[in-house]
Amino acid sequence: MVKATRRGAPAQPLAKRKQSRSCVWWFLLGIALGVIAGNFMSTRRDVTTPQPAASPTPNLESKAAPVQPTFHFPQLLNEATVEVGDKAPPPPPPAPRPQPPVAQPPPPVTPTPASPKQAAPPPPAEPVTAPRSGTFVVQAGSFTSAADAERRKAELALLGISSSIQTATLASGRTAYRVRTGSYPSKQSAEQVRAKLQRNGKEGMTIPIK
Repeated sequence: MVKATRRGAPAQPLAKRKQSRSCVWWFLLGIALGVIAGNFMSTRRDVTTPQPAASPTPNLESKAAPVQPTFHFPQLLNEATVEVGDKAPPPPPPAPRPQPPVAQPPPPVTPTPASPKQAAPPPPAEPVTAPRSGTFVVQAGSFTSAADAERRKAELALLGISSSIQTATLASGRTAYRVRTGSYPSKQSAEQVRAKLQRNGKEGMTIPIK
């Protein structure tokens, strides 16, 4: 009986130990739940409550009250007058405009008298021989004016053909001035002279002398 009593006696401390352990666990669980709830509420507050804008750092230089200068109007006026006189010299006078150069008239040029143009000497004329019987002459024109006959004779001389002026009285009683060249010993020679006259725009006629 005594042994039974000794074995049943320590049962009470085990129950107390279990009860104390359960209280500790409940205490720790409550602390954990409190921490979780606190974090949740702080996170929700951060989401719903807008963060105030960060105020700019006040600029001490801009907020510093500027020193108000003391103005003395007569003194400033004198100083301003002196500064204007020193820094703003009067503008220089405008440069004179260059005068356009006066055109000098060219010196008079004395014209050099032109030397008279000398005409080219005519080619030597063929010697005039008296027509003989059996020869031929070439008549280069018959004129009623002696001046016209002289002009034709000069034209033939420029061609190198010698000629003579012969006069004849016509049936009407008028005088004819005939310009003839020759005589030539053959008709062929006379025809050569006539052809030369034609090449130079002059008419001619071969006449035999009997």
